[in-house]
Amino acid sequence: MTCQVSVERAVPGDIPAIAAVFTTSFQESVLHHCGRLPKPRAMQDVFTLVYEAEPQAALVARTEQGQVAGYCFAPTLLPQLWIRAVFGGHIVLWAWRWLTGQYGFGLHPVKIIVMNKLAFLSSSMKPAKSANARILSIAVSESCRGQGVASRLMEAAIRYFQDQKVTRVRLEVRPDNAPAIKVYEKLGFYRDGFTTDSQGQWLIMFKEME
Repeated sequence: MTCQVSVERAVPGDIPAIAAVFTTSFQESVLHHCGRLPKPRAMQDVFTLVYEAEPQAALVARTEQGQVAGYCFAPTLLPQLWIRAVFGGHIVLWAWRWLTGQYGFGLHPVKIIVMNKLAFLSSSMKPAKSANARILSIAVSESCRGQGVASRLMEAAIRYFQDQKVTRVRLEVRPDNAPAIKVYEKLGFYRDGFTTDSQGQWLIMFKEME
């Protein structure tokens, strides 16, 4: 099936569809962290935070029928993400919804998620690995893969970085994800080390912006 899409800014109403694309695309990772597929509210709350921290950095590939076929979050204000999580009430809301069973998973996944986020922050704060923008998350629905949708999302993200005067972009990708690595290298990203979480290695890639 040919997937005709337009790449545009996401709107709040896209969050459930973005969360669904993420859950389907990274189901193995979601199962690793949660032990089971969580209730949709769990991923929706995470992506609501990411969206609200920098709405202009949220991109979607939208079909002619208006459906979200892919997304990319490309923030340049990552500190705002953590500040908003702590001081914007998100962590308190998440804790309440988790305790009241609205996410559908227990305590063990929380430990894994916290440990992985600490490893992520440690890697991000190393001076040699610094960057002032990230490809935080990108995914394309299965029916639209292999048709250049991811490349178009990345190209739109790079244009946004150019507008924001970004100097260096960072992303992480699993070393065995050859199709994604091929897209990133074609767009000028280069390999520069590894970081690790509870699931294994991530390949770190950078792009120097002109």
